[in-house]
Amino acid sequence: MTKKERREIGEGIVSYEARKGPGDVARENAWCLFLILASAAALFSASESFRDWKVWISSAFAALLALLNATAVCERLVLFRGLGVQFETASCLGARQRTFVEENKIEAVLINEAVTSTDAYYYLCFVMKSGDDMALAFPTSRPGVDFLAAAYNEAKALLEKKR
Repeated sequence: MTKKERREIGEGIVSYEARKGPGDVARENAWCLFLILASAAALFSASESFRDWKVWISSAFAALLALLNATAVCERLVLFRGLGVQFETASCLGARQRTFVEENKIEAVLINEAVTSTDAYYYLCFVMKSGDDMALAFPTSRPGVDFLAAAYNEAKALLEKKR
């Protein structure tokens, strides 16, 4: 279950955070985890010596660490009044990625719908003035439309005050 939270950090600074639970992370990575474990088991049973076994287990462990480092567990949108928007992503192992977009580079804020063959979900995007670039808030956590609408309204108000 994704935990969603709005927090006022300071005057003119608001944070929207979506945090995935362990079940969400496991579902998101189920096939990759299965392939890593199946590969390790197959290679373990085929290895003839203890030395080979250690190499395959360490390789499976490295693949698992790479998978966990690439899996986002916390996504945050921080709105800075008068400055811009910051997108943050934290992985299972604590690696963080932050991207800041200045307010004057944002053309529009949209809630859009994505439709796949098995699902439909909403996402919050920021369209850049350059016209060929876009930034997504919460790209993997998929919070509900009510949460996105609250973030949209606040981001829209932030951008409208400047114009």
